[in-house]
Amino acid sequence: MKCCNIAIVNKIYKGVSFRFLTAILLVCAGLFLPLGKCAVHAEEIAAGTMEDGVGAEAQDGFSEADQEPIVVVIDPGHGGKNLGGEYEDYTEKEMTIVVANAMKEELEKYEGITVYLTRNGDQELDLEERCEYAKSVDADFIFCLHFNLSAYHTLFGAECWVSAFGENYSKGYSFASVEIDMLQDMGLYSRGIKTRLNDKGTDYYGIIRHATERDIPCVLIEHCHLDQENDKPFYDHNEKLQDFGRLDATAVAKYFGLRSEILGVDYSNYQNVHVDVPSHVVAPDRTEPDICMIEVTDQNTETGEVTVQVSAADYDSGMLYYTYSYDNGEHFSELQRWPDKSRDTFSFTLQVPPRVMPQIIVNGYNGFDLYTASNMISLPSMDYETAEEIAAKQMAQRALESISKTVVPVKKEPVNISVTRREPEEEADKPVSFRYFMTVCIVCALLVLAMTVSMILIIRGTKRKRRRRRKRRPKI
Repeated sequence: MKCCNIAIVNKIYKGVSFRFLTAILLVCAGLFLPLGKCAVHAEEIAAGTMEDGVGAEAQDGFSEADQEPIVVVIDPGHGGKNLGGEYEDYTEKEMTIVVANAMKEELEKYEGITVYLTRNGDQELDLEERCEYAKSVDADFIFCLHFNLSAYHTLFGAECWVSAFGENYSKGYSFASVEIDMLQDMGLYSRGIKTRLNDKGTDYYGIIRHATERDIPCVLIEHCHLDQENDKPFYDHNEKLQDFGRLDATAVAKYFGLRSEILGVDYSNYQNVHVDVPSHVVAPDRTEPDICMIEVTDQNTETGEVTVQVSAADYDSGMLYYTYSYDNGEHFSELQRWPDKSRDTFSFTLQVPPRVMPQIIVNGYNGFDLYTASNMISLPSMDYETAEEIAAKQMAQRALESISKTVVPVKKEPVNISVTRREPEEEADKPVSFRYFMTVCIVCALLVLAMTVSMILIIRGTKRKRRRRRKRRPKI
C-alpha cells in the first residue's frame, strides 16, 4: 500500500510541468504583495502622524506621555512688611499679587505646564527663600513681577532685567524680547532689556543673582512706572492689573511654544529671538551717549515755533529719551520719547515765548538714563502776540463795541462844555478844615524841633573837636 502511494505521488509530480509550478507561485505573489504594500503604507502614515502630532509634541517638549511638563514659578514682588513702591493710593505688593494670580490662572489653561507662586497672600519672604522654593519644585524659569518708581518721577515705560551671565542671559533675553514686544503692543514705551552688576561683579538684583546660583533662568519684569502720568492709564484699575497678568502668561506660552484648547491658541510654531550664549559678562552701559548735536532748520517769527534737527547716538545701549531747553539749560522740558530708536536723526518743533531770545539746548539720553548735552544755538527774539493775548484783545474790543452801542449820542455844544468845567479858582476858594490845619501845624513844629536838635548836636560836636585840638597842641 505504501509503495502504491509513493508511486502515485511520483506519477503526479512527474505529470506537473515546471511552467505550471511557476504560474502558481506568481498567483500567490500577486495575492500577498498588495497586503505587504498596505502594511508599509500604514507604517508610513503612522510615522507621519507621529511627526505632525505626538512626535512634534515630543520634539517641542510638550508631550504629556513622553516628557514631564514645563515648571514655572511666578514671584509676586515684595509682601508682608516689605511694601515695595508706594505712590498716591497704590502699593506695589498689593498690585503684584493681583497680576500674579491672573497670570497663574491664564497659564493653567495651557497644556504641558505646571505653575507655582512663591506667595499666594501677604507673606514676607526673602529673595533666597523664593529661589530655594523654585529649586525645590524643579522650576525651569522664574518670572519676578514688579512695578517701578524713579527718583525724580520723570521716567516712564516698561523694562526687563536679566542675568549678565551665560545661558541665563541667553534664555532671559529671549523671553524678555517676547514680553517687551507685547507690552509695546499694549501701548507702553519700551525701556529695553538690561543687565546690572553690583560692586562684586555679580548680578545686582537679588532674585536674579540667587536664581542664577541655582541655575534657574530668571527675568524681573518692571511693568510700568507708578509715578508718571504717561503710565498711569495702564494700571489705575484692578482689571488693568489682571490684563498685565494675562499678557505675561501669553508671553510665557509663546516662549515655550504652548497650546491651549480652552483658549483656542497654538504657539508651537512661535519663533523666539535667538540669543547666543555669551562667553563673557554682559555688563551694562556706564557711559554717556557718544554724540548729541542740534541744528535749527526753521524759525517762524509770527508764531514763535522753532524746528530743531537732533543727531545723537549711543553705540552701546541706543537712545531712549530727549529733553529740550530754550533758556540755555535753566529749565528743561519733560522727558520725550525718542521717535524712532532705529534712527539717530529726527526733527521736532518747540514753542518759544514772545520777547525772549532763544538759547536752545537738547539733552539726549541713552538706554541707561545717562545723557549728553548738545551744542547751544542762539536765535533773535520774536515779538509776536500769543493766542491768549490775541483772545484778550479781541474780548476788550468786543466789550468796547457793546458799550458804544448802548450809549446815547450827545450833541457837542460849546456852552455845555464851558458850564460843566471846573475852574482852578473855584477849587482854591474851598474852606480849609480845622483837622487839616492842625496837622500842618504839628508837622511844621516837628520839623522845627528836629532842626533845633540837629543844630545843637552839630554845635556840641564842633566844640568837642576844638577842645581835643587844644589838648593835642604840644607845649613849647
